[in-house]
Amino acid sequence: MRLVLPNIKYKESYYSLVNSAIKNNDISEMGHAYKENETFNEMIKRLHDRHKGKNINNRDVPSSLFWIIEKNEIEGTIDLRHKLNDDYFYRFGHVAYYIKPTERQKGYGTKALSKALLIYKKHNIDKILITCLKDNIASQKIIEKNNGVFESEVFDKKINKYIKRFWIDTGALCVPKIAWLTTNQTCNNNCNWCYAKKML
Repeated sequence: MRLVLPNIKYKESYYSLVNSAIKNNDISEMGHAYKENETFNEMIKRLHDRHKGKNINNRDVPSSLFWIIEKNEIEGTIDLRHKLNDDYFYRFGHVAYYIKPTERQKGYGTKALSKALLIYKKHNIDKILITCLKDNIASQKIIEKNNGVFESEVFDKKINKYIKRFWIDTGALCVPKIAWLTTNQTCNNNCNWCYAKKML
């Protein structure tokens, strides 16, 4: 299995996925992977812009959408958000995936999420948030198989359903963004845990 950025090579397979979702009446679950009345080239450009954070609304965040490829066919999509705003923190999380109805329960979701974790690790994001509806047992199993740690269950008033929240450690090293340098082993901050105040 591979995660591939959208491109012309898989155009026919992409529309096979879309038609399958429409037939299954769950096209809305494809999220940003599909937009009604949009040409293929418009879709590619929109996703490319979203990756760069261009032309997105205030409630959205930059993300990278990948196609889940198995044997040269698109079996699903996975959307990796680069960061979280309030909406994504409380409701959607870092990752959303959609698997073709005929290809479910074959392990594609589990494998795709596993590969997504490697991408987050490569970009030094050490923890990611995954959410799913309380009654979505299949999605919960995918999360747990990727070492998701349950945090809480919240009620979403917008959809009148409970959402379960999980965190996954990607294994990335957390690099400090700020460093304090001292040249004389002294400091006037007087922090309780610091060795420097003992030398004043």
